[in-house]
Amino acid sequence: MSKIFISPGDPAGIGPEITLKALSENKNIQNNFVLAGDKEFYQNLIDKYSLDVNLIDKKSKEKGVIFEHFPLKNEVSLGNPDVSNANYIMEVLSYGALGSLNKRFKGLITGPINKELINKSGFEFSGHTEFLAEISNTKKVVMLLTNDKLKIALLTTHIPLSEVPSKVTKKNLQETVSIILKELKNVWKIEDPSVCLLGLNPHAGEGGFLGHEEEEILKPFVDASGNNILGPISADTAFIKKNLSKFDVFLAMYHDQGLPVIKSMDFGNTLNITLGLPFMRISVDHGTAYDIAGQDKADFSSMSTALNTAFSLI
Repeated sequence: MSKIFISPGDPAGIGPEITLKALSENKNIQNNFVLAGDKEFYQNLIDKYSLDVNLIDKKSKEKGVIFEHFPLKNEVSLGNPDVSNANYIMEVLSYGALGSLNKRFKGLITGPINKELINKSGFEFSGHTEFLAEISNTKKVVMLLTNDKLKIALLTTHIPLSEVPSKVTKKNLQETVSIILKELKNVWKIEDPSVCLLGLNPHAGEGGFLGHEEEEILKPFVDASGNNILGPISADTAFIKKNLSKFDVFLAMYHDQGLPVIKSMDFGNTLNITLGLPFMRISVDHGTAYDIAGQDKADFSSMSTALNTAFSLI
């Protein structure tokens, strides 16, 4: 039976710690996951935090978490990122992604990566979302942040703010909304999902006085779509209480229009899910947190939520 692969991210950050703590806390579902990394490094963390995690070989008949060994190039100093270990990080991620692509794994859970570190190593990397789309030869994917209160999808992801307006096009909207609707129906079993578009400009353009994208692109797109595509509405009032239960998902025009809202609502229990891939990909909602790595302070609730969500969706 295939299992879900975990790529914990940068070993110098909190990714390995929260992964092991979440597995220890969810012992009843441990055997549904495969973990990868440097065996000695992970065993040392298990011993350091006295965790209830048994790393086993894939041929073992013991109960525990199957572990795939990838040797570190340099010894890890927790809290101190090392560019020489960037290849190790990408090897683990690539192994999990390709394994998910060829159905050896049921899906992929990812921990936090430092994009700057990866790029300094010479590997062009703008984020997990873009990397997984490229490795799976998927032309279009959508980033979705979700928790118990809210779902926010992004029309654009990791690009400069100056480039966002050029990406607000009818074609991009059609492709993005199509993926969102399909996934909400197939994965979340929402029979007739509704999508609310946020305006690009303040006050959703104020009738064209604060920008033209709403009048020329967003409104015509909504008018030509079905009744379950709504907006554009002003982002500054979109997330008031009465709207949260009215729409199944909000579509933000750019990264920082949507993510600060959902993360401030329930940081630690929010997940990043990539829609449109040929396999499931779920991620935590935070970064590497080098400043607390190795200090037994990391909150592992987002990784715990990721494990349980992935398990519930397979």
